[in-house]
Amino acid sequence: MPAAPTSEERQIFLACRAIFSGGHAGIRKAKAIRTRLEMHESSLRRLIPNYDITRVMPIVKALLEKRLFGSSAKAEAYFPGLFDPCPVRQTLNAALEQEASRSNEEVLEVVSQSYEEHGSEGEDERVDAVAVPAPAPIDVDLTHEVKVEEGNDSDATLSLERSTASLFPLYLPYHAQHRILTNVQQVLEECIFDFMKKWLPNYLERNGWDCAAAVELTKWTRPPFRWTTQIPEDALHPTDLKIESILSKVVKVRHTAVHRLPTTARGVCDLVGIAKQLAETLGDTLRTSQLESLHSDLQDKIQILEFNKNVLEENLACQLRDIEAERQLLTRREERLRAKTVEDDRENKLMMGLLLEESMEQIFRVEEVQSETGRKWLRLGNKWTSFTGTVAGWAQDRLAKNALALRLGIFVLFCFIMVFVCVVGRRFMYLIRIL
Repeated sequence: MPAAPTSEERQIFLACRAIFSGGHAGIRKAKAIRTRLEMHESSLRRLIPNYDITRVMPIVKALLEKRLFGSSAKAEAYFPGLFDPCPVRQTLNAALEQEASRSNEEVLEVVSQSYEEHGSEGEDERVDAVAVPAPAPIDVDLTHEVKVEEGNDSDATLSLERSTASLFPLYLPYHAQHRILTNVQQVLEECIFDFMKKWLPNYLERNGWDCAAAVELTKWTRPPFRWTTQIPEDALHPTDLKIESILSKVVKVRHTAVHRLPTTARGVCDLVGIAKQLAETLGDTLRTSQLESLHSDLQDKIQILEFNKNVLEENLACQLRDIEAERQLLTRREERLRAKTVEDDRENKLMMGLLLEESMEQIFRVEEVQSETGRKWLRLGNKWTSFTGTVAGWAQDRLAKNALALRLGIFVLFCFIMVFVCVVGRRFMYLIRIL
């Protein structure tokens, strides 16, 4: 099979990177590769134009054998510039992320103040009064031009001349977000409870808390953090942040999960990161490792999700360019059609003018012939009248002399009439031929 174009390999790699990440990056058998592709065929059809499993599978197999799915360094070496973000698109996406994060922080601030003042009572009413941000598409005007980096195997220019629904900011499906945050909340509750059981067991006994489920996370994260002052100095492992600062941020895990606040994928990742930092501070090696693995996996999935969105936007840009080219072609066809119609109308008018001039020439030429013929007949009639008057006078004179002369006159008159009839007949035939 001939080698696939690098641009197609890059597109397939980006589309399949999430499918063959982690343990699936070690797959080599064709049957297993086909199974994974068939499981996610619906998504792949959206990420790969003209998707065909028989075309995609050999390329994926070759990429797996080159170990590109399991190593970002190898992928970067094979696809130069693969992970280099487009500056304009990165700036636009960052602005959308910041706006979504700001809206979410405003809601969390209201929730935290309400909880600090009133506890859980009246908390829902305060939150309902605030507009909760939702992961809805945002119309963004992409009228600028985005130059594609040279390493992306394309020197095309992304020019979107119409507003389109942005695919950013990044959001996880809410059921995934909720499951992550509720599990992280449970892990933190168990982590803090085990820590308190080891260092301050009397504090737990005094409050009647006999298990981690008996204490909500906010009991430990609600200021003032009196219990932190009772902990021995060597019990905490030093990190970049103090325990009080970490606890003030960890409470957002509870508020986001309890109040079902849609949060950007990076926001969820940050919450998992601060939870990992708390477990590390409390010296819980197992849970630190678990949260670190979750945090790392979230970062990978978010990066892949961002790449997939970029693939979709590149496909959109390519298809919009094709549509724009077709639109320009149709516009030129329309202009030619309109120009041809105007030209045809002009030619039609010229033809009608020529036909009218021809008709007028025929009409007025016949009238002139008819007028000339009438004048000739009038002159002939006058001559005939004059001639007959003369002949009649002469005949009368002759009749008076003798009868022989009368007969001779009648004969001459008859001959004249015959000659006249012949002349008139020939003139009449000539007129008929002319007409």
